Order: sequence, then C-alpha cells, then structure tokens
Amino acid sequence: MKIRKFHLFVLLCIMVFGWQELAAQDSLSLQATERYALSYLEAVSEYAALFTGRSQQPLSFFATNHQYFKEEKFVSGKLSYGGVVYPGVFLRWDLYRDEIEILTPDNNVILLKNEYIGFAEIYGYHIFYLNPDGFAGCPPAGNYIRLYLGDYLLIEKCINKIQSEVNPTLRHLVYKFVTSSTFYLQNNGVYYKINNRRTLMKSLDGRHTELKQFIRANKLKYKHDAEKMVSEVVKQHEKLNQQ
Repeated sequence: MKIRKFHLFVLLCIMVFGWQELAAQDSLSLQATERYALSYLEAVSEYAALFTGRSQQPLSFFATNHQYFKEEKFVSGKLSYGGVVYPGVFLRWDLYRDEIEILTPDNNVILLKNEYIGFAEIYGYHIFYLNPDGFAGCPPAGNYIRLYLGDYLLIEKCINKIQSEVNPTLRHLVYKFVTSSTFYLQNNGVYYKINNRRTLMKSLDGRHTELKQFIRANKLKYKHDAEKMVSEVVKQHEKLNQQ
C-alpha cells in the first residue's frame, strides 16, 4: 500500500534517531531497530486506507456560502471505515456532492469511498451510508443521519442545492447553497417519506389523538424545527405503544 510523504518522513526520522541511539550496541540492537520500524509501518498502515483516496476537486463556480454540514471547517469525529473504527479523525460532510471528506496529517483533503463507510459521528450525529435494502419506499443510496433506532428507524437526508440570482450591483449571477431535509420512517418493513406534519402522522399507526396532544403540549412545530418535532413524535409514539 502506498504510504504518503508525511508517513515516509516520520518513518525516516524514527529510523535515523533510533539508529543513532542503538548503533553502538551489538547486532541485537539492529534487530530491535528493525522491529521498531516494522511496528511503526503496521501502525501507519491502519490509517493508510483513509489517506490514499482521491483528492477533492474544487467547485466549478463560486458560491457565497459553503456546501458543508454545519460548518466548512473539519471537526474531530469518529469513523467506521472498511470495518475498522478510527477515533479522533477530522471529517466534514459535503451536502452538495454527498461526500464525506477526511483531513490527513499533512493537511490534504481526501474523499472517503461511500461504500466503505460504516458510520461517521460528528456534532453528536450518527451518519451512515444507506444501500437500498429492498423494502418498499426505500430512499436512494446515500449518506443519511440516523435520528432514532428502536421499533422504528428514523433517518434524515440533508442536501444542498445550488440557487442562482442576479446581483443588482454587479449585474451578474451569484450562487448560494440552500439546505433542505427530508425524513424517512421505516415502519413494519415500509419506508414512509416525511416532509410535513400530515405525512408524519400518516406514517404512524394509530394514537393520533394522544400525539396531537403531545405536540401541542410541547409546542412542536415542523416549520420551526422539523428534526426535533419528527424525532420527539416518533419516540412518543413508540412509548405509547409500549404502555
């Protein structure tokens, strides 16, 4: 596996300084140095799978805002990739291209392969790559937020679409990203698409009177905070069914 320049530089430093310390000793010292270098390479190889992907390409247009989830900067998170869990890696999620990026130790931006992503955890969210599972109404493949997992599976799809408008001062088109979310509830092997309060209630079997009372009592409104409203109502419905 190809090792990046950063790793080769660190390995060279280790081998040089390690050799200076051990050169005056007998042949056992040489064996110790070789074992030391081998241990380092094994440690690097665990992360090398993350740092050998293709680099991100710049956008072909200039936008007045960024296309990333929450923030443009990389944040420390937890990643499951290719069956290996990596804590403390720096990630960000491009909502326009639906790609998760990782920052290497030498400050290169690398694209992760979606099919290798088990999950990514940033900002307290659990993001995973969904492959269509054959259930009715299953949304298309892509990265989703898992909001709740119990008797139901509740997921959220966040996307950024580009919007253009004419700048009256500069008299040319300017572009900006507009974020939107769609929710999906898997109930008894069927996915229900949720984009308002009516479709949320339709996705849940019964207990609608109690749920409406719960919504009013907690002042939950889809237009104000759809993520919170959908999550709390789904959890309450499951709670009511368990009583």
